[in-house]
Amino acid sequence: MQTNLTNQIIYLRSVLLTSVALIFSLSGNSIFAQNYCANETAFFTENFGAGTSPSSHPDVIASSLTYQLTGELYNEGVYRVINNTQQKPDWHNSPDHTGNANGKMLVINGGETAFYSHIITRPIGFAAGDYSSSIFFMNLNRVNICGSRLLLPNITFIVEYQAFDNTWVPLANSPYKSGNIPMSATPVWIRLGHVFTLPVTGNFTVQNIRITLRDGTSSGCGNDYAIDDIKFATCPSGGPLPVEFYSINARQEGAAIAIQWSTASEINNQYFDIEKSIDGGKNWGKISTINTDGNSTVLKKYNVFDLRPAKGLNYYRIKQVDIIGQFKYSDIVYVKVAVERTSVSIINNPVNSVINIDFLSKTNERVLVSLYDITGKLVASDRWTIPDGSSRETLIKANNIQKGMYILNIVDESGTTIYNGKLFKQ
Repeated sequence: MQTNLTNQIIYLRSVLLTSVALIFSLSGNSIFAQNYCANETAFFTENFGAGTSPSSHPDVIASSLTYQLTGELYNEGVYRVINNTQQKPDWHNSPDHTGNANGKMLVINGGETAFYSHIITRPIGFAAGDYSSSIFFMNLNRVNICGSRLLLPNITFIVEYQAFDNTWVPLANSPYKSGNIPMSATPVWIRLGHVFTLPVTGNFTVQNIRITLRDGTSSGCGNDYAIDDIKFATCPSGGPLPVEFYSINARQEGAAIAIQWSTASEINNQYFDIEKSIDGGKNWGKISTINTDGNSTVLKKYNVFDLRPAKGLNYYRIKQVDIIGQFKYSDIVYVKVAVERTSVSIINNPVNSVINIDFLSKTNERVLVSLYDITGKLVASDRWTIPDGSSRETLIKANNIQKGMYILNIVDESGTTIYNGKLFKQ
């Protein structure tokens, strides 16, 4: 029995399956290319430039934050514009979000104050309607620091227009508070933002709009963050895109393909359809559906398995569907599967009823399948012809076995073991 289990490990490790996965870029260029609202027009963007030398910034409110040229950003209420987040040893080490070579961002050891303000001027005026203000934000602190003293940053967006009497008047929905932004084990950029409405102002044409960012958390351990890619844009759809995809990738695991993706935010999201193509993206078919919680402002991760990949190129994409049936697609990723030796996956082990077995084979071949109980007694067996590529067989002769542990052994027509492992019947 022990020899069989050892053989299983050896043969499973010797399955030579070559896969090449095209991974969706996590660079800021790819992510920032996505709009916050559909069909938006940006009136203002700020990516803080590029370079390796620290600098101050004219839109940082000098009475709130002090520019620090050198050294660790150890003291509260200090900042610099720089190309790396790790301005203290215990902060995340990450480039900026935009993705430029040596791209810079605003790095802050924060405190409870308004810290950034910018006036957007448009001589021909801003029309009444919906506008979005958004930023990319990173909590710089790794998990498990500060203990009970931990403070989580949160950002308030204040969006105002300059009225005919030169006073500043909030747009509808201003101010907007993001809520606390949690720490993460690895560096994570998330998008914060909201939609604000400029009212009808009669014969007066609004030419100036001011964006102010306020830190809503007091000074102390944990209130440290980076900001990049500030944007102010139209929002003709009246609301942000329902889902912002953060990443998607696929890789081969045994006879299956693991598809993983994550979202930076979700609004009124209903479900994801996982779709597959084996003809270069001309035709797509659904392989799985995952329901969601609807709304999220933090990074969420998902994964599914394609249990029956084809030899050659397998393309995958995620279709996101919101509560009113509107949908969008993620980027497309692919895995190239080259089969050097037959591999086997047992579906839903432990099994409830039937025993389904997936194969990924290089050629058509005959196999002998044997099922033993824990005493070594043969309780079921069958012979199958496995076709070239991906296939599934059901061990019907084992449908009525009792609950417990069994050993499943599969050999090819030459007598070589291609699978030997435990199987549990519930």
